[in-house]
Amino acid sequence: MEQVEETFYFINDQKKATENSTIFNQLDGKMIYEVIRVQQGVALFLEDHLERFKASAAATNLTLTDSDESITQRIYQLISVNQVSNKNIKLILTASKGLLIFFTKTTYPPQEYYLNGMHTTLLKMERIDPNIKTVRNDYQKRVLAEREKQQAYEVLLVDQDNHVTEGSRSNLFIVKQNKLYTSPAKNVLLGIVRKKTLALCETLGFEVLEETIPVSKLAEIDGAFITGTGNNILPIQSIETLTLPSTSNPIIKALMNEYTKLVESYIHSATSR
Repeated sequence: MEQVEETFYFINDQKKATENSTIFNQLDGKMIYEVIRVQQGVALFLEDHLERFKASAAATNLTLTDSDESITQRIYQLISVNQVSNKNIKLILTASKGLLIFFTKTTYPPQEYYLNGMHTTLLKMERIDPNIKTVRNDYQKRVLAEREKQQAYEVLLVDQDNHVTEGSRSNLFIVKQNKLYTSPAKNVLLGIVRKKTLALCETLGFEVLEETIPVSKLAEIDGAFITGTGNNILPIQSIETLTLPSTSNPIIKALMNEYTKLVESYIHSATSR
């Protein structure tokens, strides 16, 4: 069941009180979703999220009749009426119920993880249709169980060729000999923060290769980080028993710094309109 929070949500163009949210128990069939981070009352990179949401709808033959403008208006209505400054907002599109927009339970990484990095583990598993954000309860349950079992913040997925591809809820970047490696776009979820990170790499002159790294070669890397809506750019301290000096890597430090500036600039621009 979806973890709906705050006082109001939208179902299509109707604003409803969350105390009457039984509809979330009735969701079934084909569904796609999008999660957007609200920071300082601003829906970060909303235009990019809506483009991806529409692409997922088209790829799954779900009908999205709402315009970007109407969805944007509803999102900002919810931010205002719920008086939310920092939290994730979620969109779900279903064939039977239409479009739902609501604030969802949100947990962000502690500051310690940005300073010291976080622990990850490996799992032999691949996404089905990785470019589409579909609701898959079986996938989520297996990943959550593995995270809890290994006491890891994130699970890194390993494909049938024994290559590390992405995180269960994030994209993965690996640094090796002053080059960055990340999985080819066709094989992973096209994360919004991934997109912004690639653009920053180009601006900063960092070479990026869209290649996966074999598990057997992980001991040779110089650092790694994940990107995602809830994580921003988050350094990896360890992959199972392998310890990485990610937080001291100059490439990772530069990207974290520039991404923070990018977010601040977006918020400033949005609040100055």
